[in-house]
Amino acid sequence: MATNLVNMESASFQSLDDDFCYKNNVAQANVYVRMGFLRKVYSILSVQLVITTCTAFVLRFTPIVRKYVSENHWLVAAAMIMSLVLIMALYVKRKETPTNYLLLTAFTVVQAYSVGVIATYYDDVIVIQAFLLTAAVSITLTMYTLQSKRDFSKLGGSLFAGLCILIVGGLAQMFIGSTSFEMLLAGGGALLFSLFIVYDTHMIMQRLSPEEYILATIELYLDIINLFLELLRLLEAMRRN
Repeated sequence: MATNLVNMESASFQSLDDDFCYKNNVAQANVYVRMGFLRKVYSILSVQLVITTCTAFVLRFTPIVRKYVSENHWLVAAAMIMSLVLIMALYVKRKETPTNYLLLTAFTVVQAYSVGVIATYYDDVIVIQAFLLTAAVSITLTMYTLQSKRDFSKLGGSLFAGLCILIVGGLAQMFIGSTSFEMLLAGGGALLFSLFIVYDTHMIMQRLSPEEYILATIELYLDIINLFLELLRLLEAMRRN
């Protein structure tokens, strides 16, 4: 059904008015194209998050599945490698339907498995708290950014620097092992990926073309997943402290 809708929309714009309708990016396209782009992005994103939530729930609360996962750690490493391969494939095939949908489905399932495995290492209350906080922050920041007239493109350099600091800090924490430092890192990570949600929500309109809705969805999905993981770390560090 999704493929048919995409094909119908594609055919409807094959005219001399294509350049006028699409321009160079979503922000410059006409209202119909912009709204269609946003509907696609957030519809697909919603499905991704539902799949991730359901998978995490099964892995977290089904004893047999949880036992199998805990005894087969290699599956997590395999999932991480598959995620990288699928992201590269998605970037190359992002405009090719239905290949992009098939790759996105595979990527979502693999990511959902990884998130579900990580969630099994945390207390139920912490997982639920992190889930609710992630949902509240993501929805609030998305609504704010979409209606804001501010230019958030200048955040790019600072966010990249913050990401580098977070990675270096994570490596240092492997040797330090401090709960306070873990709390600082997780808090900084949660703030960083909250800002990434704002930045990427703004930039998908400014940087991407209307046909690149799959790429936009991946960016926002990874921002939300990373925010959830950082909140898990933060809440766990606060509990231990």
